[in-house]
Amino acid sequence: MHQPVFQRLLGAHVETEEVDPHLVDGGLLKAEQEAVEGAAQTRIEQFTAGRVCSRIALGRLGVAATTPVLRGEDRAPIWPPGFVGTITHTDTWCAAAVARVEDVRSIGIDLEPATPLKESLWRRVCTPKEREWLHELPAPGLTGKILFSAKESVYKCQYPITTNFLGFHAVEVEIGEGSFRAVFQQQSGEFHPGDVMSGRYLVEEGLVATACELPR
Repeated sequence: MHQPVFQRLLGAHVETEEVDPHLVDGGLLKAEQEAVEGAAQTRIEQFTAGRVCSRIALGRLGVAATTPVLRGEDRAPIWPPGFVGTITHTDTWCAAAVARVEDVRSIGIDLEPATPLKESLWRRVCTPKEREWLHELPAPGLTGKILFSAKESVYKCQYPITTNFLGFHAVEVEIGEGSFRAVFQQQSGEFHPGDVMSGRYLVEEGLVATACELPR
């Protein structure tokens, strides 16, 4: 059993919930079931865990437990009016983070197995500057996975604001001790080249967890 991580990575205005997708206590609401009709069992478990976590976290903010978290045509969650949120999962762990829009503009979280990022993927995932930095490290693979996850969190955080799908080279990530800075390399809605989105990360119990938020 993993220990919850995202409450340690996000601010006080954000509510989080985490669970093993194989041990979910609850199910989908009728309105949510259509999104996974005919899907594989693993996908159903992960989708269900994400919705259950979302509704538990929203409940702490006063949202009725009968309020569904639907899926849009872009496959992103549709949050109840007045709320923002994000969901992530691996085969072994699932998490959701939500907040009121008057407190937080957007949230992005990501989970990845704490295994090295294969060097064959570096060119696709990393900018030339990031690759040069990784080559200087004694054990670059895990740092590469943190970098990959940080980009995923940033993309999730910017998407509700811009509705833009970004490539991996759209931001350049600098990894610090438990934190990261993502510098935009191209325009994405209101985000200009040189703008920075900061976040935090943990590597724990076989997982990499990254998170970022845009406060009001």
